[in-house]
Amino acid sequence: MQSLTVLYDPKCNLCCRLKDWLLAQPCWIRLNMIPVESDQARRMFPALDQIATPSDLAVIGDTGEIYLNDRAWIMTMYATVEYRDWAARLTHPLLLPLARQAFVAISANRHVLSRWLIAPNAKVVADELSRVALDPCTVPASVEPAPDIREYLE
Repeated sequence: MQSLTVLYDPKCNLCCRLKDWLLAQPCWIRLNMIPVESDQARRMFPALDQIATPSDLAVIGDTGEIYLNDRAWIMTMYATVEYRDWAARLTHPLLLPLARQAFVAISANRHVLSRWLIAPNAKVVADELSRVALDPCTVPASVEPAPDIREYLE
């Protein structure tokens, strides 16, 4: 995988924050940011409306992989140099539903990362993430199976 296209909702504050944060990160995988309801998104992904709604955060790999919502948050972090290990850690079943909270906490509070990275288990991290407040967002919780991201960490 050489690039990911991030289809974000420009009316969602959290999605815009994600976009801005990602654009400032050094990345292993090139990220292309496109507003989800733009002409460019419709041209590039004409069948997208059959897979995702405009309120879904969608990330599409250059080889056709589609990640929605929580998995999309994880894939954007996986693309970055500094947060790839976090993406792998967030695939734990206890942490996966808290991927959005992890993004908010990571992008706003880098100093807490060191404490979380040395946490003895996923429950400690889950307890911390469950206390992270989120701005309202129209992105629904996803229900698709989690990708096995470990194969990409080699």
